Amino acid sequence: MYLRLGSFGPVPTSELNVGSEGHRPITGRIAGGGSADHRRGVGGKCVICVYCAVKTSNNEGSPTRVAAIDAGSNAIRFVVADFEGPVSHEVVHKRREPIRLGHRVFTHGHLDDGTMDEAVRAFASFRVEMDALEVERLRAVATSATREAANREAFLERIRTEAGFELEPISGAEEARLVHLAVRSRVDLSRGRWILVDLGGGSVEVSLVSDSGILWSESYRIGTVRLLETLAEARGCHDSLRTWVRRQLSGLTIPSPDSYPGPTAFAATGGNIEAIARLALSYMDPLKLAILPSNRLDAVIHLLNAMSIPERIDELRLRPDRADVILPAALVYRHFAGLAHAEHIVVPSVGVKEGVLLDVAAGWQPRCSRGSVHGPPGAATPSAPGAESPESPLRSRPG
Repeated sequence: MYLRLGSFGPVPTSELNVGSEGHRPITGRIAGGGSADHRRGVGGKCVICVYCAVKTSNNEGSPTRVAAIDAGSNAIRFVVADFEGPVSHEVVHKRREPIRLGHRVFTHGHLDDGTMDEAVRAFASFRVEMDALEVERLRAVATSATREAANREAFLERIRTEAGFELEPISGAEEARLVHLAVRSRVDLSRGRWILVDLGGGSVEVSLVSDSGILWSESYRIGTVRLLETLAEARGCHDSLRTWVRRQLSGLTIPSPDSYPGPTAFAATGGNIEAIARLALSYMDPLKLAILPSNRLDAVIHLLNAMSIPERIDELRLRPDRADVILPAALVYRHFAGLAHAEHIVVPSVGVKEGVLLDVAAGWQPRCSRGSVHGPPGAATPSAPGAESPESPLRSRPG
C-alpha cells in the first residue's frame, strides 16, 4: 500500500514512522510546550469557524498566499501558507490561541461574554497580521459551538464589526467534505475505501470515503469539550470519566463493516489523535504520516486514565487545554476503531483548516452541504505495525 504526502509523491508504508526502536524519542514534545517538532506540525481540528483569505499575486508564477483561521471549540488557530500549485504549499506563519469557545455552549446554550471578548480580541489581532501579510479574497465558515449558540448572531456581528470577518455557518457534512479533501492530499485513497474520523470539541464526523468522494457520512454531537462540560453538569453522577464517556458513546454506530465489500483502512484527524500518536510512538515527524496500532491506543488510554490532569501536564508536557480533553478523545477514537475492526489507525496530521486552505487555493467555490450522505462503511486494516520503543513515554508509568 502507498500513502501520498501532498505533492511529494507516493511513499511506501515501510518508510513511515511506526514507532520502531532506533527513532529519536520525543518524550515531552506532546502537542504543546512550543517544541520545534510541534511548531512544524499542521495542528488539528476542534472547529467552530474557519476564515480563509487568498493573496492574489501581480507577478505571474509567484506563489498564491492562503490564510485560514480555525476557531474551534477548544482553541483558535491561525495559519498562512504560500501555494505554488493546487496542493504544494509552504506554511509561512502560524499561531494558536487557547480560547475554549465551546465553554457553556454545550450545557447552557450560549457563548458567554468573557469568551466572546477573548475571541474578538484574537480575531482583531489576526486581522492586523493578515493585513501585514497582504491577504485578500476572504472566506469564513462557522460550525459546532457557534452554530449551536443561541446568541450566535450577536457573536457573528461582533466578529464582523470589530474584526472584519464574515462567518458562514456550515454543516457537519461540509466539515466532512473539507477533511476528505485534506486527507486526499496526503493519503492515496485510490486503493480501497477508508473510514475517516474527525474529532473536535463539539462534534465528531465519521465518513466512508474513496478517492472519488464521500460514500457515507454522519456527524454526531459528541466532542471532547461537550463531553467534559456535560459531565461537569451531571450532578450526582459518581461514574469515572472513562465509564461515563463510554456510556455516552454506546449508541453511536456505523453500518456493518461486512456490508461493504473490499479492503478498507482507518484514518483519524484532530489535534488529540496527533498528541496520542506522539505519546504512543517513540518518534513522529509531523510532516509525515504516522501509523498507530490499536493496541498502542489502548496503552495510551490506560496511561492517561492512571494520571491526574496535573500529572499529564507535568510528566507528559501536555498543554492544560489538551490534558483535560485527551482521555475522552482517546475513548472516542477507540470506540470507532473498534466498530470498524481497525488494527491500525493512520494519522495524516491534517484537518478542516487544511481542507479549507486547499479548497480556496484551488479556486473552488464554497459548497455548504446539508444532511448526510449514507452508504455503509467497512473494516480498517492498515498493514504497517508499530513496535514499542523502550524509551516511549508509555513506559514512564507502571501498568
